[in-house]
Parts: sequence; structure tokens; C-alpha cells
Amino acid sequence: MGSRLLYMLPALVVALVALILAVVGLSRNPASSLAVAPDDKARVAQEQQAPAFRYWVVTESLNIGDELTEDSLAVVSSPAPIANVLTADEDVVGKELRQFARPGELLSRNHLEPGGTLPGTLPAGYRALAVAVDDVVMAGGLVTPGDLVDVVVAFRKGDGERDNPAAMVLLSNVQVLAVKGAMAEAQSGQDREQQRRNNTVVLAVPSDKMPAVLLAEEEGALRLAVVASKDKSLAAGGSGKPVYYRDLFPGKSAPVRKSAPGQRVEVYEGSDSRSTYVR
Repeated sequence: MGSRLLYMLPALVVALVALILAVVGLSRNPASSLAVAPDDKARVAQEQQAPAFRYWVVTESLNIGDELTEDSLAVVSSPAPIANVLTADEDVVGKELRQFARPGELLSRNHLEPGGTLPGTLPAGYRALAVAVDDVVMAGGLVTPGDLVDVVVAFRKGDGERDNPAAMVLLSNVQVLAVKGAMAEAQSGQDREQQRRNNTVVLAVPSDKMPAVLLAEEEGALRLAVVASKDKSLAAGGSGKPVYYRDLFPGKSAPVRKSAPGQRVEVYEGSDSRSTYVR
């Protein structure tokens, strides 16, 4: 019995030493004993590398003319970029507001620049010009904001001759900024009711072409022709070559048009409407 105990003693000593070494190693590096799955490692690394977008937010009500201070601003983070707002890297402290700001509202460039959202949609060298329209003028009422259109005009007389009317493409690939006073399609019945009373379309017109559009509207009849999707890559063009009545029908005189009884005016009475003419 004693000899057997002596035989097992070295094995017990070795096991005891191994246990002590394991305990010492665990105390020095406890994290090494926690096995992390490869998926968890990838998720943790992705979270640590995910970009954080930082933006200015208004913390109190500010009126037009108020100066932005550090107390009236805070910084918020977003995991995704937000369009049309100012990042926290831009220096805005000390600048005056051009628009009213509410608490919790993200600070945008429109708050610091005069005007609304319309100027920001205009390319350089262009102007927003409204023209009077009806459903016939705007392609059966199907023109929507963002469409590209050709502005076509027909004159009752060409080169000063009443029996030689003319028509031409005045502008091509012109962007529609707003339809009936709205820069987006109506989403509710109330919006559609308000748009029903506004018979205008706002176009992005090159600044040097505005007089031509105004003259054409006063002396002729305008039409908006929607540009096909495949032609939208074409650059905006200027005046095209006019087409005369005599070119289409040589030797014939233009038909005599009856004068209109006056300017057509739409009168709204509650939910009903009627047309009348005034001179």
C-alpha cells in the first residue's frame, strides 16, 4: 500500500503544478479564456468602424435676425448622411438666421441664406420664371415638377405678315421647378384644392432667354412638350428655326381667326367654378 502511494505521488504533484499554472495564466489574461465567434468579431469591428455623421441642431426657438450662439446649438450624430443640413464641421456660431428655427430642428443652409428652397434648385445662370398655363398648355395636365420640357410657341403672324403665322421651339430641355404653386405632387385633397386655384408653371429659364419667353407669352400661344427620358441627357438648347404657314401650305393664305371675346377668367365659388371673359 505504501509503495503504491509512493508510485502515485509524482503524478499528483504534476497535476497540482499544472492546475496552479492554469490559475496563474487565467488571472493574468482573463479575456483569453472567452472564446469570441468569428461573426461576433466582424460585427464588433464593423460597429467600431461605422462612420458617424455629425450635424448642428437648434436647441431653442430662434427668429429671423437672431444670432446663433453656442448655447442655442448642439451636435447630434447620425449613422447615415442627411441631405440639405449643415455638418458640425462648419462654423456657424455668430451668423444671423434668415428663417425661423424651432427647437430640435436640424440647421440647414436655408436658415442662413435669404430666400426659400427655390433658389437652391436653380443652376447658375438660370432664373425661375412662371408662365400662365392650362391643361392644354402643360401636356394635358400631366406635367409634374422635375420634368424636362420644350417650350413651343405659335405666333398668329410671322415677319409682320398676318397671313403667314409661325411656330418654333423657343427653348428645349427646360426643367419644371413647380406646378400650380407646388414643388412636389399633391399628397392630399387639401393640397390639390389649393393647386386648383394656381394656374402657373415655374420653369428654370436661362437668364438671357427670359425676355424671349415673356414676349412669346404676350404675342403668341405657348405649349409645354414633355421631353422623353432617353433625351434628358441632351443639353438645354436655345431658339430653334421657325416654321411658317406658307412653308407648309405654299400659295394658300392663313385662315382668318375670330378674335377672342376677351381674356378668360376662372371664377371659383366654393367648390364650383365658372368661366367668364373680360376685356
